[in-house]
Amino acid sequence: MSIIGPWEVDRLLLASAQEANVLPITSRCDSRCVFCSHRNNPPGIATVFAGARSLEEIKRIVAFLDPDRPIIIGESATLLIEGEPFSHPAFREILSLVRRVHPSTPLEITSNGRFLTAETVGFLETLGHVFLNVSVNSASARGRRLLMGDTETQSERVIEGVRLLSRSSVSFAGSLVAMPNLTGWDDIRDTIQFLADNGALAASVVMPAFSALADRDIFPDGEQVYGELREFVGSLSAELPCPVLVEPSCVSDLTPAVSGVLKGSPAWDAGIRRNDVLIAVNGRKPTCRVEAWNMLRAEGEIKAEVERDGRVFTVRWANGIRGDPGVTMEYDFDPARAQDLRRSVMDYPGKSVLLASELGHVVVGRVLESMSIGPDRAEVVMVRNHTFGGTIRAAGLLTVDDYLECLASQPASRPEPAQIILPRETFDSHGRDLKRRHFSELQEQTGVPVLLR
Repeated sequence: MSIIGPWEVDRLLLASAQEANVLPITSRCDSRCVFCSHRNNPPGIATVFAGARSLEEIKRIVAFLDPDRPIIIGESATLLIEGEPFSHPAFREILSLVRRVHPSTPLEITSNGRFLTAETVGFLETLGHVFLNVSVNSASARGRRLLMGDTETQSERVIEGVRLLSRSSVSFAGSLVAMPNLTGWDDIRDTIQFLADNGALAASVVMPAFSALADRDIFPDGEQVYGELREFVGSLSAELPCPVLVEPSCVSDLTPAVSGVLKGSPAWDAGIRRNDVLIAVNGRKPTCRVEAWNMLRAEGEIKAEVERDGRVFTVRWANGIRGDPGVTMEYDFDPARAQDLRRSVMDYPGKSVLLASELGHVVVGRVLESMSIGPDRAEVVMVRNHTFGGTIRAAGLLTVDDYLECLASQPASRPEPAQIILPRETFDSHGRDLKRRHFSELQEQTGVPVLLR
C-alpha cells in the first residue's frame, strides 16, 4: 500500500472519472473476504488507500463524468483501492448529487449486499436507471461466514436484500468467487440457483486467483479448479433462467458460442439457448464472440442462423430501442482491436513479437491466424507472472519486470524481433505498470521498439 500526497489522490480521482467514468467513493470495506486481492500483494505494488472521500471532493469529480456512459461506483480503475460504497456515511447524498447533475445516466454500483434494506432499495428505485452488481459469493450463512466473515445477521440481511431486489424495479446481477474447497460444489450450485430464482440478470462465477504470498491451505489447487469450474458451469441446465458466466473467460478460440440467455428475453423466446453457436446474424458471419454480441444488439429485426448439436436452424426476433436481446457471451477479442493489431504488424518491416499473458496468449494466436498473419510476421510469446506468482495469470497484473524476465529467458539463437507489442491492460493511461514503471524501460533495455496494443 502506498502513502501519497493529496495532489496524487486528486489526480487518481480525476483519472478514474475521465478515463473509465468511475466515481470513487471510499477505500473502506466492511468485509473480510479470504480471497481479497489486497491481502497478499507482493512488495512494490502501488495501491492507494484514501479512506472515504468527502462530499466536496466528490462534487468536484462528478462534473467530469460522461453522461453518455454508465457511471460506475464500487469498482477501481486506478491505483485507488475501492471499498464498499454503501458504507459511506453520505452515500445517499452522493447518489442524489449525481442524479441532479446527470438525471438519466445509468448508475452501475457494485456492493457486498450488506446494506440492502427495504429503505435502501426503495431509495434506489426513486433514483431510476440503477443497476446493482451484488457480490453474493454464497447464498448460505455458512458460505458467507467462510468466505467473507459474515455474521448470521449479516448473511440474512444479504439474502433478504436480494429478495427485495427481485420485487423491485432495480435491475441486478450477482457474482460469486468459487472456492469449492471451502464451501463445496453444492453451495456454488445453490447460490447460482438462488440468483436465478430471484431475477438476477446474470450470475458471474469468478475463478479464485491468489499470489505466491497467500496461504495455500485456504485456496484450491489453481490448475485443477480452473478446469473443474468450467466443467461445472458447462453441466448446468441450458434452461436455467439466468445466464452464468465464468470470469475470467479463459477462452481458447473465437467460436461465437452463447454462454447464457435470460429467460423471457427476446432471444430466449425465439429459442436461443446456452452453447448455441451463431453462424450468421442478419446475413453476416461473425468472426468472434465480441462481434457476434455486437451484432445481436442491433436495434430492430434480428435474423440469426444457429448451430446446436450439429443441426442448423434460423430464429427471429425484434430488439427494442436499447437493443438488448438478453444474450451473454464470453469475451474473446474486440475486432476493432484486432484490426489495429494487424496494422501495427503489417505496416512495420520485420517480425513482431507479441507478449501476452497466460490467460490471453492462445486467443491472441487465434486472432493472428484468423487474419492470416503467419509466423514470419508475428509470434506470440506467453509471459508468466513472476511478480505475483501463485495463480495470477491476467495481463492487467503483469509488470515491466515480468516482460523483461520473459525476454531474457528466450533462446540466444532466436533472432531479435523488429518490434515488441505489449497488451495495454498492463499499463495505465500514462504507460505505467502497478510498480509505476514505464513500458519504455523495455525499449531502453532491449534496444527494440516497443508499443502498446
